[in-house]
Amino acid sequence: METISLKLTKEQARRLARAAREEGFPSKSEFVRYALARALEDRLSVETLEEIFESRRQIRQGKTVSLEKLTREG
Repeated sequence: METISLKLTKEQARRLARAAREEGFPSKSEFVRYALARALEDRLSVETLEEIFESRRQIRQGKTVSLEKLTREG
């Protein structure tokens, strides 16, 4: 196994530790290995990733439409 190092902001390190703990990983390294494997497996296009980020931004801003409204308007 090869060792790498990376720099994280304090917030990123805090979120990483919390996510690893909440998901039941034995260590942050195991969580990162799992996340990296998933990212490399999925290999989403840059365009798809940009669309996901834009969608999340719109959700945070409350720019959503309810399912009820969508089905009503057809």
